[in-house]
Amino acid sequence: MFEAPVGEAEPDEAPREVEELLDRVELHHAEPEISFSNGTAVRVGLLVAALSMTLLMPLANLGGVSLLGIVVLTVLAGVLSVWFYRRRTGQALTVLAGARMGWITGVFLFALFLVLFTVSIVPALESGEFQKLQETALKGSFSEADLARLKELFENPLLLGLSIFLFMGIYFVGATTLTSLGGMLGAKLLGRDQSL
Repeated sequence: MFEAPVGEAEPDEAPREVEELLDRVELHHAEPEISFSNGTAVRVGLLVAALSMTLLMPLANLGGVSLLGIVVLTVLAGVLSVWFYRRRTGQALTVLAGARMGWITGVFLFALFLVLFTVSIVPALESGEFQKLQETALKGSFSEADLARLKELFENPLLLGLSIFLFMGIYFVGATTLTSLGGMLGAKLLGRDQSL
């Protein structure tokens, strides 16, 4: 019925410039940011933290883990979190994203430690067993004067609370820093071309 005048483009056709522009623009979907709002990152962080605590607690109870061993296992938790995240999503993480993934794992590691500490230490503190165990464990390493100061610390609730609070702060910073370093290391190692 109605025909377009000769020389004019059909209304359905896009101008050539728009087509060329669309060809040059790379459309890609943005990968989700590694944060607590990323459900996969949270699940992986919690899983790796639970696995790490499952390994650390029996070894610590047996006395088979030194401070260096705890540091290595904590860094390894960061590396594992990046590895699990990459296996789950297929996304290679940048070093910064690896640090974030490790940090999330470290926060969960601290939270699980805090729960276990509360469940095991608070009843021992209330019953007085903790002080006896500490005195027995420290007798060989401290002088009598130092043992008397430690005993005074455990008998003063304010000083004991402050020392536990300080220990928790140091543990939080240590756990999150070491797992972040592990996440950075994992992202760097796993980000390399696997075809070599």
